[in-house]
Amino acid sequence: MTFARSGISTPFPDGPSSLLELAEACDVPVRWSCRTGVCHTCVTPLLSGEIAYITPPLENPAAGEALIC
Repeated sequence: MTFARSGISTPFPDGPSSLLELAEACDVPVRWSCRTGVCHTCVTPLLSGEIAYITPPLENPAAGEALIC
């Protein structure tokens, strides 16, 4: 996993975890509010790769975007 703006790269941990939790653990500044995929405050561009949600959001983000919570 690479956070493009900060340049921080780290392996994604095994087990259920969110990009938001990983970003916080790496001290990457992120915007968020609900942590449940409802508010879309944490929407961010997905530059490459795939994303899977532990709990599907009520409304999916647009193509090429991801909810990091």
